[in-house]
Amino acid sequence: MVGKLTSRMLSYTGPSTALQEVLYGFIMALIFVYGVRFGVLEFSDKFSFAVTVTGMCLTWGVIDGIIFYYIWLLDTRRTYRVITNAEGRDRESRKNEIMDSLSGTALDVLSDQNKDAICDMMLDKEVQSEAEYEEDRKAMVKNSIGCVFFGVVALIPVLLPLLFFEDLIYALGVSCILSGLSLFVTGYLMGPYIGLNRFVMGLFLAGISFVISVISVFTGG
Repeated sequence: MVGKLTSRMLSYTGPSTALQEVLYGFIMALIFVYGVRFGVLEFSDKFSFAVTVTGMCLTWGVIDGIIFYYIWLLDTRRTYRVITNAEGRDRESRKNEIMDSLSGTALDVLSDQNKDAICDMMLDKEVQSEAEYEEDRKAMVKNSIGCVFFGVVALIPVLLPLLFFEDLIYALGVSCILSGLSLFVTGYLMGPYIGLNRFVMGLFLAGISFVISVISVFTGG
């Protein structure tokens, strides 16, 4: 059941976005974990800690989902106006705007010549129908839901020890270990997607999350 749900959510967000949200969730949660262990933050009991951390991860997951949705919406509408030439502009300026919009996407791996050809092709094609646009919009809503899901998934290894150990500090020590292992496994599984060694990717994710979390504790998070 959990595996099927995770696979479905992964199909909504894609591996890269899922990994990004998992990292955000871990870092957010670990800021509180290290904050308590270093004596920077204090909580009266395990329940108040769990509620605070869950609320923070859930809030940021929702924020990310909303931002992703509206950025997609704005980019889509802008690209629609450029391709249909709603503003009566010359072709070269419209092509340059589309070229700029390709930065930071998977098309960055192509040569400038190929990207230029893609821009020309886009300007010569018909835009999608209203029905197709509505399907894409629904897909982005699902993507936003996936962002929340993966942000909250990171809480499992952080909060699980609280169920088994009475002492908050000791439980959070176990949380640190489980989180490090979870991040390593995440990197280990994601390594092949980007052509990196599994162990290198695992150690990198675990290490960078630790460094960012500790720095955030002492810089105001």
